[in-house]
Amino acid sequence: MTALTLDTRLAASVHAPVFGQAAEEKSALAGLGSVSHYARNNTIYSEGDGAEYSYKVVAGAVRLAKMLSDGRRQVAQFALPGDFFGIDWLDEHSMTAEALNDVSVICYRRGRLERLSDENHAIRAELFSTLRHDLWAAQNHLVILGRQSALERVASFLLQLIDRRKDARKDTIDIPMSRQDIADYLGLTIETVCRMLTKLKDSAIIEIPDRHTIKVRNHSALRRAAEPEE
Repeated sequence: MTALTLDTRLAASVHAPVFGQAAEEKSALAGLGSVSHYARNNTIYSEGDGAEYSYKVVAGAVRLAKMLSDGRRQVAQFALPGDFFGIDWLDEHSMTAEALNDVSVICYRRGRLERLSDENHAIRAELFSTLRHDLWAAQNHLVILGRQSALERVASFLLQLIDRRKDARKDTIDIPMSRQDIADYLGLTIETVCRMLTKLKDSAIIEIPDRHTIKVRNHSALRRAAEPEE
């Protein structure tokens, strides 16, 4: 995708200045980007698009995934409110980013970020903090895919969502992604994901009021389920 096409996509979304955004008031990046809105299932950028923008989620959730040559899909990351994504080292995006629900993101032009990070210590520190978190998350994902059982993977995924909450509510987990999204993230089939969730439910560890909500009844038991079986 050319730069002109990417700019057209951004312009086609609802586009507004970032100034005054409460969530950005304490950020060194406040006022440096603009807000775009994407409807559910819309593509924010595709694999191979020029990496001219980086993004931060304000509301909603974003799925980053890669399609394999045989048609299978690997979900690499879910970006939730407060998360950065699309900070690529190369000139092209290596993943496709799609809105899981109605999403608002702050768009930062890459060239401007690079210049400012060279000049501003606070911006450089914020970007490095983001990159360190992304590296940790990628390493943790490798462990999940390579060493954990199906039950351990599903339990670990739920714990990740709990740990990423910005508020104090830890008993209710919002699940913006589908069961297929979870399966493609954990390297499982959708049937296995549903079976493991049912197992956790039958063990009185969680409740599932609806497809997008999980209530944790026993945090200790959930953490034990995520640990290797002796």
